[in-house]
Amino acid sequence: MAASLARGRASTYCFSLQLWKTSVRHASKGSNAYYVLLPEIPPDTAETNAVMRTDQLPQFSEISPAKCVNACAKLAIEYETKLENHIEALKDAKKDKTFESVYHPLEEIAVPLNTAWATVKNLNYVSDDYRRAFSRVHPQVERAKNERWVSETLFYAFKELESNSANLTEFQRRLVDVYLLEGRLNGIELSAADRSQLVEALKLIGKESHNFRNKVRICTEMFTHDISDFGSLEEMPWPLLAQMSRDSENPTRGPWRATLQPASYQSMMTYCSDRMTRWNLWQAYQNRASHVHAGQFLNNNKLIDNLRTYRSDVAKMLGYENFVEMSMETKMAGSVENVLSMIETLKGRFAPVLWEEVEQLQKFAESEGFRNRLEMWDMSYWQRRQREHLYGADKEKVSEYFPLNTVLLGLFDLCTKLFGVSFEEVTPEVDLWHSDARFFNITDANGDHLSSFYFDPFARREKTPSPYMDMGRENSEVMGTWPYSYLSLKIPRPQSPSDPSLMRFEDVQMLFQEFGHGLQQMLTKVPYSEISGQKNIEWDAVQVCSKFLKQWLTVPSVVRSLSGHHETGQAIPDDLLENTIKASSHSYNFDMMYQLYVSAFDMEIYMTNTQWRTIMAQLWDSFLPLPLDDKDCLPCSMTPIFCELYPAAYYSHKWSEMIAADLFSAFKEVGLENDDEVKKLGKRFRDTYLSLGGGVPASEVFRRFRGRDPSTDALQPPILS
Repeated sequence: MAASLARGRASTYCFSLQLWKTSVRHASKGSNAYYVLLPEIPPDTAETNAVMRTDQLPQFSEISPAKCVNACAKLAIEYETKLENHIEALKDAKKDKTFESVYHPLEEIAVPLNTAWATVKNLNYVSDDYRRAFSRVHPQVERAKNERWVSETLFYAFKELESNSANLTEFQRRLVDVYLLEGRLNGIELSAADRSQLVEALKLIGKESHNFRNKVRICTEMFTHDISDFGSLEEMPWPLLAQMSRDSENPTRGPWRATLQPASYQSMMTYCSDRMTRWNLWQAYQNRASHVHAGQFLNNNKLIDNLRTYRSDVAKMLGYENFVEMSMETKMAGSVENVLSMIETLKGRFAPVLWEEVEQLQKFAESEGFRNRLEMWDMSYWQRRQREHLYGADKEKVSEYFPLNTVLLGLFDLCTKLFGVSFEEVTPEVDLWHSDARFFNITDANGDHLSSFYFDPFARREKTPSPYMDMGRENSEVMGTWPYSYLSLKIPRPQSPSDPSLMRFEDVQMLFQEFGHGLQQMLTKVPYSEISGQKNIEWDAVQVCSKFLKQWLTVPSVVRSLSGHHETGQAIPDDLLENTIKASSHSYNFDMMYQLYVSAFDMEIYMTNTQWRTIMAQLWDSFLPLPLDDKDCLPCSMTPIFCELYPAAYYSHKWSEMIAADLFSAFKEVGLENDDEVKKLGKRFRDTYLSLGGGVPASEVFRRFRGRDPSTDALQPPILS
């Protein structure tokens, strides 16, 4: 899910709208009397509700949607009550403020709520039955958890701890810094009047973000395009064709319906041979929630201006020159200059290669009968055609060499070699939510248990379409809890129990990518839940371990070690192996330059007052060798940078990729076949990136592993052959 990220993987000092605690009052005219309307407290306890038994693994067979709602509602109410009691106790000036007296009560109330909430989130991702329950309690849980960031008493208690930071451990100082930064970004140091203005601005951001997202959703759902000519879809893989067919009994008869939902849209842009159909879909997608295809009611143009203004206002209220400068407070990059330098350096390195590749693609398309200049709506189709021409088109043949269990054992062996940990599947004692799900323990070299994870590998209709690996429970020495995680993929399900479970190479990549997140979640040595694993890692560094582990799939010997034909056990042949690795990076340079373009656009949007269309025109030609379409209004549907997780932060994708490449280059420098040196580096990686996570600033974690500051040198364009 790359997203993943939207899944709450890290707190990242989120300076979004905080929900302030209010009481609903009804007062009589001329009277001081009022009624306080309190929520009904569910009667559930840990004895009656399995979701609340957070000191043990979830008993999924005993969980229902109603119990999810009751458990989270009650724990949220208890959280708010205990937090308020703790805050009242801190107001006693006679009592000394120690780290234990200030922070430990917060840990004690947070871990049960976070664990129960993680159980509900996972069930929401894997089953339709829990979507409504999740939606019902989500606002209440988030409101409760956010209250710790807006308490003046708590803020100044941490301020006292800061004044005596010499007595604190490294992790304790990190926690103090986290709470103080969150407090400042929520305006606690402002005057009452200024703070009131800040709250209003944050409310407007929340409101307009919701409106922006809703308009994009409506426009996405409104569009459909029916196709009656099978000839334009004959290159479409059978499973995708079947999903589009209006006749489920005979998918080859049609008609076939295309939509703007990501999976359908990308399939059409990649496999539809009819250029006019691709253009129609591209125009509709690029112009969602714009004046081109939406009426005034659904046009986001004004909302873009509003969101830019409100975020600029918030930044200036808090003493920053602009919103980008404010964003850098919570990023590893640390400064606008560092981000712009990375973008320009990578652009200078990748642009010449991309320009040459697009010319090669143009010649290839012409050799196949194409008679036009390539446009944006041609790229996915002709890149796929060229990739198949160069490296072969039979993905099914590749998947025959990657049975699920063989790949899984290969991944475990690699992690054992690098990080000195072992994996053991546990059956049948563990209670699971579906027959597909599995459970694994992770142990150290002495056989001592470290952590665990659930694994739900197959695509199902009711599962969320995006893979993820999320925390199930955080590490906490205060509460005596060890960590476990949830890993969910979308590997095609075998047609029958006797058929092998085969993985496409992109499935293998996704497994490594998500498991990189999981290793950081599960091998943490940080004793406090607030900063353990991936929590409170700077937003541009959250994906580093994910991208680092995926880098190992560029090494032929590693990919070979994951393979074994499902019938013969034979490793993947060398020529097929080489072509598979090359094919996986075929469009990398184009994707890199497009991501850099969006990153530069995102920075300019929040640093200047220039109209967004002008910014597009100014940037486009230096990043992409194809013409900018006059009707391209994609910013009107750019939810990541206007209403989700990436305003003034879109560069984070490439920053984390740069860091991961730099880390991986350390292994290449000592020689990937040099087992002794690789093991030494693997131990250092575990002792830094996997153990420290959010417990130490990301820049410091990097320096402890690499011995210097990051460099862009390792991130180089693969050369098309």
